[in-house]
Amino acid sequence: MSLILIAAMVIEMRDGRLPNLLTMLPFVVFLALIVTAPDPAIFAGRLIGAAMVFVVGLVLFAVAGFGAGAVKLLTGLALFIPPEDALATFAIFIVTMFGGTFIILQVHKRFAAQGSKWVILNKRVLPMSLPIGIAGLCAFWLI
Repeated sequence: MSLILIAAMVIEMRDGRLPNLLTMLPFVVFLALIVTAPDPAIFAGRLIGAAMVFVVGLVLFAVAGFGAGAVKLLTGLALFIPPEDALATFAIFIVTMFGGTFIILQVHKRFAAQGSKWVILNKRVLPMSLPIGIAGLCAFWLI
């Protein structure tokens, strides 16, 4: 999952989009975990949490301009976060989203390049894969 998050961050910073194949990989990996698990019921809490994340993501997609790829990536990430780490992961996501927005605006002010092939340097946007990826990596490796 860490490699998927890193790839998503790099690709979205460069292209401004998250490929469907990449955002669907967490679901495929999670399905493989369920199928191979001795007791698939242990994943029930994660499925419920991911469903809640998906519903909130759909609302953000409809109202706040949250991208569909980000909703899928965030939902896929939620499948791999244990329920006991969900609150800390959410807090990291919020902090990196607001902090990332500030940093991206500062980078854009200083290094913006109209002809750049990297979306992050060409437009004033926060690729949502950055806070999603940072929160996920922190959850996997630090929490």
